[in-house]
Amino acid sequence: MRVALLAAVVLLGGCGHDTSSEEQKRRDAKDVAAVEAIQKIAPPIKPINLQAITAEEITAKNLGGEGCSFGPDSAHPLALALVGRAMIKFDDHIELLLSDSGGTKLAAGAWEHYVGKEYTLTVKRAGGKAAPGVAASTEFPGELAVRDAWDRVVYSGQGTLNCGA
Repeated sequence: MRVALLAAVVLLGGCGHDTSSEEQKRRDAKDVAAVEAIQKIAPPIKPINLQAITAEEITAKNLGGEGCSFGPDSAHPLALALVGRAMIKFDDHIELLLSDSGGTKLAAGAWEHYVGKEYTLTVKRAGGKAAPGVAASTEFPGELAVRDAWDRVVYSGQGTLNCGA
């Protein structure tokens, strides 16, 4: 009895819907456009505060290598831009980004642009000359920018770009 009642409900559910395939395509296109419009709305910008990556973290997590570090000084890097990968730290978490090898190369095998799941990182030499008393082409004024998935700057700063092994 229940099976017959269920079958009747299913059959009745198809009745009365005389939608042409053209009308259905228009409705589907309208629905898709509405969903895409919602997905393009960016949330409010959420700035991040970069934290220094400690020497202990670099050793323990094997984060060292050839490339450049960026920070207020070489002892307290806010970013590591290495051959093939970069790291930043915020909210006590180290975020890994991969190099954009189609971009511009820095000294020591580092790249200017790195891409991660949620953020991109751009580190540039800010012009100027190597720091006095430092071997040529190892330490320069630098700029760092971190952007979110909507290409909005969530961190920017100036500091020292220290390149080498």
